[in-house]
Parts: sequence; C-alpha cells; structure tokens
Amino acid sequence: MYYVKLLIGNKDDGISCFKVLPEEFNDADSGIENEVLQCACLSEGSGYSMIRIIDKNGILSDKIADRVHETNENGEYMISRISSHQLMAMVTNNKCILAKMVSESGCFITSATSESEEMACWTIVGPDSMHVNALISRLEKEGFPMERKSSFHIDHTTFLSEKQERALRTAFENGYYEIPKKTNMDDLCKQLDCSKSTLNVTLRAAERKIINHFMLENRDCIIRKKK
Repeated sequence: MYYVKLLIGNKDDGISCFKVLPEEFNDADSGIENEVLQCACLSEGSGYSMIRIIDKNGILSDKIADRVHETNENGEYMISRISSHQLMAMVTNNKCILAKMVSESGCFITSATSESEEMACWTIVGPDSMHVNALISRLEKEGFPMERKSSFHIDHTTFLSEKQERALRTAFENGYYEIPKKTNMDDLCKQLDCSKSTLNVTLRAAERKIINHFMLENRDCIIRKKK
C-alpha cells in the first residue's frame, strides 16, 4: 500500500461541505469558525464530514433550535451543541467533486482535517503509488490547489502478526498500559500461556511497529515542530 499526505484546497466553483450549512454558520465576520475533524467518501461521489463550529460570540444560540436538521440542494446536515460556544455538524455533501474523484480512483481517505481556512490536510492510501499518483494528477488537472507533504510505502512487515496483536490486545485490555498499571507481566503470561521473556519480546516488537508507522505517517508534522 502507498500513503500520501496532501494539503488540498477547494476550487472556487466547488461545493465544499461548509456550503451545505446555512449562511449564518459560515459568517467569519461574526466570529464563526469551522473546522473539519474528519471526512469520508460515500457512494456516487457524496462526501460525509464531521465539522466543529466554533461560535465565539454565541450568536448562534437562538438559531440552532430550528436548524438542527435540514436537507437542501447541496446535501444534508445535522447539528448538535457540545458546549456553550461549540457545535458539531454531520454534513452529507451531494456535490463533492473531491469525494467523487477519490471514489473513482480506487483510493481511500484515512483522515482529513482542517489545516487552515483555505486548506485541509488529507491522508490518502491506495493499493500502490500508481493509483495514488494518478489521483493526484487528476486533482491537479482539475485545478485543485495542493501541496504534497509526504508519502511512503507500507508492506506486510509493518502489520502486527497474529501473536503480536493478541499479546498487545490482552495487555491493553487488562490495563498494562495505564498509569498506574493494573496488571503485570506475570499475570499476562498466565493468560497468554507464555514465558516472560517471550512476552517481553513480542510486546516490544509490536510497539516498535506501531511507533514506526506513526512516525512515518506524521513525520512532516514532527519536522515542522523541530524547526
């Protein structure tokens, strides 16, 4: 598989998920900020997004009651309040060109978050670099502003073996990784029917794979922080 991180913006003539929401929920002059927390592609090119709406001045308090759920020409949204100045919107965008192209490419979006008001950070995974690069070329051809941040291959050696996954899951579910620990190696060895040295090696190998994958996928963010 092949992963790539992209900063990507929406075209001027595109229908972003923000535009599915009522105009008053996009009023930056009134202190309204929208942030994409996650998005996914649905069938037939529709996009589905989780959007946090930050209402700094509380101007939406009297508007949320009758705008909780609505369908319009661009899609559908459901809004719920999560705090005095924050709301959460689940948005279905029926005219998402980006979602349509990703669906047709054979690739998947594993994460999509707001990087700025204009750009979102996508992590895209495809079966190989050819599929991912073909999608990027199509996006560029269609005029989407973008910046490639990082990319890397992932193969079978990156995934946990059945033995590693069982050991890690048992340790996690029994509180081995909590502070303070709720179990110890001796108790885990009894459950897994193995020696302490074997379990120690198995857990360390599994932990290394997970950390290595995290570092690879997020290395551009780590580099920026170091600078």
